[in-house]
Amino acid sequence: MYLGLIASAICFVTWNYAIKILGATKSSVYIYLNPLITILFSVMFLSEHITTYMVIGTVLIVTGLLISEMRDKRAKKLS
Repeated sequence: MYLGLIASAICFVTWNYAIKILGATKSSVYIYLNPLITILFSVMFLSEHITTYMVIGTVLIVTGLLISEMRDKRAKKLS
């Protein structure tokens, strides 16, 4: 009940606030970093080991974010 109503409502409100302040494009970068933050906290607090899949996923996420950021900067320069 708590996770379904209260936590989800708080997440929805804070996400909408972040979109209002940062804009949709910058806010989406933070949502894509969520798996990386999850890996970091699982290693720090749950003493999980970093697996090959975690490393591959991290590389793919960071590569995708770098490509999208370079594309945005290139589009701004052209306009």
